[in-house]
This record gives sequence, structure tokens and C-alpha cells, in this order.
Amino acid sequence: MTLTLEEVRKVRFPMVKRPGEGYRAIEVDDFVDKVEAAFMTLTDENERLKAQVEALKSGEPGEQKPDQDLINENEHLRAQVETLRSQRNDRSVDSGEADRAKTAQREAENRAHQLEREKASLLSQVEELRRAAQRPGQNIDPAEVARLRSENERLGAQLRDAQALAVRSRTSSVAQQSVSTEDGVKKLVVTTSAEASPAVVRMVELALADAERVVHEAEDEAGRKVQAAEAKARELTVDAQTRAERIESNARVNAEKLTSDAKSNADRVNADAQTRRTELFRELEAERDNLAGNVDHLRSFEASYREALTAHLRAQADNLDKGVFEPAELPELLKSENRVAPGGSSTPRLDALIGRGQQQN
Repeated sequence: MTLTLEEVRKVRFPMVKRPGEGYRAIEVDDFVDKVEAAFMTLTDENERLKAQVEALKSGEPGEQKPDQDLINENEHLRAQVETLRSQRNDRSVDSGEADRAKTAQREAENRAHQLEREKASLLSQVEELRRAAQRPGQNIDPAEVARLRSENERLGAQLRDAQALAVRSRTSSVAQQSVSTEDGVKKLVVTTSAEASPAVVRMVELALADAERVVHEAEDEAGRKVQAAEAKARELTVDAQTRAERIESNARVNAEKLTSDAKSNADRVNADAQTRRTELFRELEAERDNLAGNVDHLRSFEASYREALTAHLRAQADNLDKGVFEPAELPELLKSENRVAPGGSSTPRLDALIGRGQQQN
């Protein structure tokens, strides 16, 4: 379970039932576990974003795979060129010199095909060198460039020789016409032997022009798509890197805020607990001092009361010892001359009581 910053700010620990023992350990442990889980989540997200950034940084634009659409389109263009060439190969020759014209035409076409293949090979090598030059840290060998240039010049000279050879094979004036077929492809119709050589030359020129045009269009289209793909890749890389940096910054800020809030909350909880403990100790000490004063007061009161009671009882005892309780004037009956001898009184019981009282006195 993740913990948000607002939940961390609102968390409160309940006090235990008995004062002076701080907060409940279970509540504090649960809060610490939630904080740990939140930090683990942020750390995992940060590592994942860093891995994505490193993966995007490691991909170089020059090392991208060729676009499949470009490959398919190039294959389609090559198929169209081969179709045009096969259609040109199917043209008919109505004169009796058709075999020799076909032979010359076939030789010229073979030579043109060979030159086209070599030219395509050179173009592919030039394209590879161009891509290598665009890659960072790649150096082009000047000897390789010079070799390719000389090879290109040699092929151009051979192409011109082939064209001159076709022109020299002309035996008579040129009579050439174009006929449109149902499929929209123009065919060269040769009616005499004099038309064979110029027709071959014309056909080779048209084939070379079409091939060069198709190759240039394919190269231009491939270049545009490659540039668009590289631009898109750079844009995606920059966007991903920017987003990763922004997320990493936000995660770092949130982690710092969460850590600061948790620390401040823990400090506040500790300060509250310490303050409460100090207040409780102060109250207990004041109550102890008050009770001690009351006990001392009771002890002093007891001592004073004992002394006063003892003094009072001692004074009463002294008064009893020293006091005279017999009246100063004796009754006549108590006088010795008026006493009756034992056995001669009419009130012997009263006489006994009177005599007992005198003995006690």
C-alpha cells in the first residue's frame, strides 16, 4: 500500500492509556512500514525511468534498421522496370533483317544491363559511404573514394562506347515510328533493316533514362523517409529523455518532501512526548512535595497534641494528689466525742459507712 504526502502530513499517533509511556508502538511501526513502502515504490520507479533513458540514449540514429516500406517500394519499382524491359523485348520486327537487328539489340541491352548493375553497385557503395560519413566517429578512406570515382568514370566511358557502337551499326537511313498498344506501353516497330540499329539505340537510351529516373526517384524517396525517420527518432528520444528527467526530478522532490515531513513529524512527536513526560514528572514532584508537607504538619500537630494532653493529665494528677476534698467544718456525728461505741449504736450500718469514709481519708 503506497502512502501519499497528504496522508503523511495527516497521520497522528494515539497516546497509550497510562501516561508517561509515549505513543503506541504498533501505530508507529505501521506508519514506518508505510513510509518504507512508499520510498521503495519511488526508488523502483526512478530506476525504471533511468533504464529507459539509458536505452534511448544507447540507440544511435545511424544504426536504425531500414524502413520496410522503402524496401517494398524499391522492389516494386524494380519490378516495374523489369516489366518495361520485358515488354520492350517483345517488340516485333517485320523485315527480313530482324535476326541481325535482334542480335545487335540483345548485345546492346546486355551491355546496358551490365552497366546498370555496375552503376547500381556503385550507387549502393556510395550510399553506404554516405551513411558511414553521417555516423559519429566514422572516417572514410580517401583511397576508397578515389577508387569509386575512377570506377564510375570507367563505366561512363564504357556506356558511351556502347552507344557509339550502336550508332556505327546503322546501315541505312532511320525510319522509326511509335505505336500505342492497349496496355499504354509504346513499342518501336522496325519494318526494314535500316531501322534496326537506330531502334536499338533509341531503346537503350529510353531504358537507361527510365532506369536512372526510377533509381533517382527511389533514392530521393528513401532519403526523405530516412530523414523523417531519423527526425522522428530524435524527437522521441528528446521527449522521452525530457519526460524521464521531469519524472525523476518530481520523484526526487517528493521523496525529499516526504523525508522532511516524516522527520519533522517524528521530531514533533518526540518533542511532544518529552514535554508530556516533563509535565507529568513536574506534577508528580509537586504532589509529592505537597503530601510531604501535609505529613510533616500532621506529625507536628500530633507532637503538639501529645505534649498538651500529657501536660494537662499531669496537672490533673498533681491536683488530685494535692487537693483536699474534706470540708473544713466537720459534722457533729464525725467528731470523736459523739461517736458511739461499736455495738451500741442504733444505726450500725450508717456508722460503718462513716467509719469507712474516714479511714479512706
